[in-house]
Amino acid sequence: MTDWRVEVPERLFEEFAHLSPGGRRAVHDVLERLTVDPRDPGSTTEPIQGAELRRIMTEPAADSGDRITVLYRITEPEASTEPGRISILYIISGP
Repeated sequence: MTDWRVEVPERLFEEFAHLSPGGRRAVHDVLERLTVDPRDPGSTTEPIQGAELRRIMTEPAADSGDRITVLYRITEPEASTEPGRISILYIISGP
């Protein structure tokens, strides 16, 4: 079991649908890394008070070469038996 759960809001489903298959795979791979360590060394902290916002970029998509930026918020577990939450806020795709 992972210590972190990824939550993707429905409003982003269409954004994911517009990604190439390789882009979706690249996002999947980076989210899988975040379930192990949401403070992945490849991520950066965004300066905002009251929440821990982070940003990470995917590797280039195999089919399009696009890199996708994922902005997410970390919420620590409320109890030792619960996983923490990684809430996806935005994704930005481009070359």
